[in-house]
Amino acid sequence: MQSGDDLRSLATGVRAQLGDGAAVVVLGAVVNEKPVVIVATNDAARAAGVQAGPLAKEAAGVLGGGGGGKPDLAQGGGTDAAALPAALRAVTARLAA
Repeated sequence: MQSGDDLRSLATGVRAQLGDGAAVVVLGAVVNEKPVVIVATNDAARAAGVQAGPLAKEAAGVLGGGGGGKPDLAQGGGTDAAALPAALRAVTARLAA
């Protein structure tokens, strides 16, 4: 990925392909040597109470940074690129709870 915009476009494109069932897309990449996480939710996921902002904030906390955004699309980032796998696992764990 060359930019956070590229990652955001990928996340929204994937979300558009997932149909009507509840879906959450969580993508992570290192952009300009910094970790970035994008979370996108569809209408059904939001109707079930899943919002992108808190999930992005959770992931960003693991990365040593901050995040947030709208209920349908949010991003976070930090300084610890090595923690990117753990940040993605944190979102998965939160969704499973």
